[in-house]
Amino acid sequence: MGMEFARNSEIKGKELFKNHVFNLMSRGIKSRNIALADDLIEYIVSKKLPVFGCVCFEKDLQLFQVDDVTALDKTFKYLFERIDIFMKKYYEYEMASLVFDDRDYGINQKNSEAITNFFQRSAKGLSMDSIVKTPFFAISPSQNFGLQLADLVTTIIGLRFASSRQIEPYFAVLKDAIPCWTEKSGWPFSCLKVMRAVSPKKESAG
Repeated sequence: MGMEFARNSEIKGKELFKNHVFNLMSRGIKSRNIALADDLIEYIVSKKLPVFGCVCFEKDLQLFQVDDVTALDKTFKYLFERIDIFMKKYYEYEMASLVFDDRDYGINQKNSEAITNFFQRSAKGLSMDSIVKTPFFAISPSQNFGLQLADLVTTIIGLRFASSRQIEPYFAVLKDAIPCWTEKSGWPFSCLKVMRAVSPKKESAG
């Protein structure tokens, strides 16, 4: 694990936090996986790299895959909304670019078309003028070596909301990288949106 492993392949967050690693730690055996994860989390926090996310408990929305290019899924909308609010609050004269992992060509095409339609044709999307309107795609498996910080972050947050007690200490540190504040109205605002499973008539405001 680490430099030698990363020369030829990509380290995944799930590899760093697999059950075997925690079993070793419970027996007092130090883990290079956890040592690397600790360093990376500290790097994210110390460099003040903002973390945005959308935790979704509705199974039909968990793929982050658009079916109808004329109607962007709310997972994307909530995520873009948080990026836009953050940019306008802290980086008023700059713009954010959206970079997605490359997936199947058909999925990329649909997602790209739906996102572009949202930003250019809807009132809500047009108001998000701190975000570049055209998304970019990165071919992760063939171009990346080492570890994607986004993958590490996703793993930690996913395990946290899957009720993993073992991940709690790592989430507690990472939480400092998730922008949050209190609005003038007194309501708390977080750049991590949690969408809990609800009945069709209701939607979580969390």
